[in-house]
Amino acid sequence: MTAVNTTRIVSPIGQRAVERMALARRLDTLNGKSIGFIDNIKPNAGLFIQHIEDMMRADYNDVQTHTVRKNFTSSKLIANELEGKVQALVNAWGD
Repeated sequence: MTAVNTTRIVSPIGQRAVERMALARRLDTLNGKSIGFIDNIKPNAGLFIQHIEDMMRADYNDVQTHTVRKNFTSSKLIANELEGKVQALVNAWGD
């Protein structure tokens, strides 16, 4: 008996059914707000966060920030560390 090799070709522009959801409401102001940052340890992610934080503080001196930094364990969740502490989030994907 001879084994039969098959090749499956998949279109890269496939369609999938997605339920549309409304985006979260933007904050009216950053005055007095607490902003969270997620540093995913990609090159320059920390630098990106520092620049964004500096720009925020230049315009909103009473803004508070909280940063969590991913470690080398890809399956470890970190966003939950900001739960209840922030009103908005910046997810830094630096490369």
